[in-house]
Amino acid sequence: MSLSPALQEQLRSMIATMLMVSPAEIGEGTSLAALNTSLGSAKVRLGLKRLGLALPAGTAPATFGGLLAALSGESLPSAASTVEKVVTAHRPAVGSGSASGLLVGLDVEDIRSLPVASDYWEHEFYRGSFARSEIAYAVLQPEPRTHFAGFWCAKEALRKCDPSFAGVSPERTAVAHDADGRPYLTLVSDGAEPERLAHAVSISHTTEVATAVVVTGVAAPEVVVETIAPILVAEIAPEKKKSRGLAKLFGI
Repeated sequence: MSLSPALQEQLRSMIATMLMVSPAEIGEGTSLAALNTSLGSAKVRLGLKRLGLALPAGTAPATFGGLLAALSGESLPSAASTVEKVVTAHRPAVGSGSASGLLVGLDVEDIRSLPVASDYWEHEFYRGSFARSEIAYAVLQPEPRTHFAGFWCAKEALRKCDPSFAGVSPERTAVAHDADGRPYLTLVSDGAEPERLAHAVSISHTTEVATAVVVTGVAAPEVVVETIAPILVAEIAPEKKKSRGLAKLFGI
């Protein structure tokens, strides 16, 4: 499919907004590395959806020119992630596994990287990334983006912990809270009650950064999960002491 000049200009404007530069600064060689994150990829995916476009599965163009080529049907190598990698030779079914081992997923996000919105219910990113129950919870808080960032971290940590959720859209995995305010994870299906997942989740944040850890007792020796180095814990909040729980979990 050949992209029309008008559509190319819409894409240029969209990417410029995401990179916070002028459209005139966007050329074929412009790097998209800043968008090669879970949040950045979600923003691109939703922006393309608004234009009636979608990237082929598994593609992550490294440049704006690569994005145009991929949307035109050309095959290009994807940009490799430099933060984390999940290698799967076998993907277990959702909710499957045994208690013979533990898998851990960790995600960290800059709260400021989430878009500012006047109406979180209608904003493209929030409507396309979070369950309505999550939006309802966050908008009642003094700083909604802080809680959205925590929810996003939990969704990403779940995917790193249990690769069977890699193909599940973000709005279908939601954070809920029990009567004591403790968070837990659910799987949302159309027309059905949310299913509570067995995965344990812990969410925390400072004024600038949110983080979440997800743990499950799934034995999957074929699955290799590489996450952010433990030293990142110290970088998140250097002014605070490491919690005993994190110190024990990471051996620091």
